[in-house]
Amino acid sequence: MNKIYPRRVLHILLLTVVFSIFFSCSAFNNTETLDLKKRIKKITLDNGMRVLLLKRQGAPVFSAQIKVKVGNVEEQAGSYGLAHFFEHLAFKGTETIGTTDYAKERALLDQIFKIGTEIVNLKKQKGDAAKIAALVTQREQLEAEQKKLVVNNEFMQIYQRHGSVDLNATTANDFTTYYVSLPVNKLELWAYMESARFQTPVMRDFFTEVSVVAEERRSRIDNSPVGLLYEAFVDQSFDQSPYGVMVVGPAADIQNYTPAVARAFYEKYYIPSRIVVSVVGNIDIKETEAIIRKYFSSIPAKEDPKNNFTHENFDPKTFPRKKVLTGPEQPRFYLGYHRPAHPHDDDIIMDVIQDIMCSGRTSRLFKQLVLDTKKASFAGCYASIPGARLDNIFTFYVMPLKGHTNSELKKDIETEIEKLMTEGPSPYELQRVKNSIDADLVYSLQSNSGLASQLAFYESLTGSWEYIYTLQDRIHAITADDVKRVLKTYFVESGEVAVYYELDKTSY
Repeated sequence: MNKIYPRRVLHILLLTVVFSIFFSCSAFNNTETLDLKKRIKKITLDNGMRVLLLKRQGAPVFSAQIKVKVGNVEEQAGSYGLAHFFEHLAFKGTETIGTTDYAKERALLDQIFKIGTEIVNLKKQKGDAAKIAALVTQREQLEAEQKKLVVNNEFMQIYQRHGSVDLNATTANDFTTYYVSLPVNKLELWAYMESARFQTPVMRDFFTEVSVVAEERRSRIDNSPVGLLYEAFVDQSFDQSPYGVMVVGPAADIQNYTPAVARAFYEKYYIPSRIVVSVVGNIDIKETEAIIRKYFSSIPAKEDPKNNFTHENFDPKTFPRKKVLTGPEQPRFYLGYHRPAHPHDDDIIMDVIQDIMCSGRTSRLFKQLVLDTKKASFAGCYASIPGARLDNIFTFYVMPLKGHTNSELKKDIETEIEKLMTEGPSPYELQRVKNSIDADLVYSLQSNSGLASQLAFYESLTGSWEYIYTLQDRIHAITADDVKRVLKTYFVESGEVAVYYELDKTSY
């Protein structure tokens, strides 16, 4: 469920939002206003929650996104992965959804949580194995009794019975997002369901989900060459930043989760001032606003903790950095360069560099390594890894073909960087980037869910979805000299990280 969105893609998607609405609306009603500033209604509830509402003509459906400003960047050592873990728990229901008798269930849950916490503490202290085993048996017996009162998956089943599609959630480094699409006449049901899971969540199946997440980590990272490579890459890239830890968390931390720690994390960060709600579809704006106020206004306001993140203090003596992993699969590697995040002026220039170097068959790197020399099966780059809120990494990912090595292709990338750094993009290349942006704006129509997603993202990241009004102008103002300057500033050995996966021939 966790996704990486390259910054270039995010910018294009959101800019596409503007023109998608323009063209799709005019297709239905040529007299309808095309000014988003007039058509999107932004509401800030008294508790600090922000809401974006947009009516689109068409089928009687809507898509809703709830974006919470909480990801692994908010976590602490010893309990990394809690943002992702709580996303799992958020589908377990509430005090009224998922239970036949919450009063009885609550009494059992209290015992389960107490014994489960004792087990965790004993394991951390390397306590008596026989005592731990006895407690596990006792907890499992209580869980069996508690399950008799549970309506399994009722939260999702209610949505599914009422025609939901795209029902899911995702946790990333920066945000946790809950999303669903429904018929318009189910809007009040949606508001009730979502407000309930934010006000009265019940952490059912807590220790079962610990095992589920532990298995997720094993399958996606520990037993995956790609996962191991990526984890090693972010670990090598950051010394201080929370971006150095995977969203799912380390295996040791996952095993140490307790209900009290998870509840404290939820209480601290799932607060109205960190939540953006976006609803897009054939909705009645006044009615939708009234419903949202009815259900979400009762979530109590809390003081935002406003994290003070530790910034990287790069010592040139420790760069460039390199690490090599070995295993049974074919070679591949990540190569990255440290770069500043939004709102730094150079942020958007990184997206243009990504487009020139890697986007499409005519891009420099793809053409050179995949099409012309046929040295690689894949050659791509991402302007912003692993997130967007903090300073991050411009990243190349390449898979050499047989007969070619990681180090050989790394040199080829450096050659292409040097060319672009010295000569700059040609007028044709720079115009191609800008034309591709305009083409996406004009021709790529977005769904309700796509619109809701991007509006919520930029409202959360920048503080205002209206950031889109300056974005296109900024892109069109970028010059060849801007590209050269940014490459000379950031694509240097003093900020370089390379992690290789090499074939271990002894594994055959």
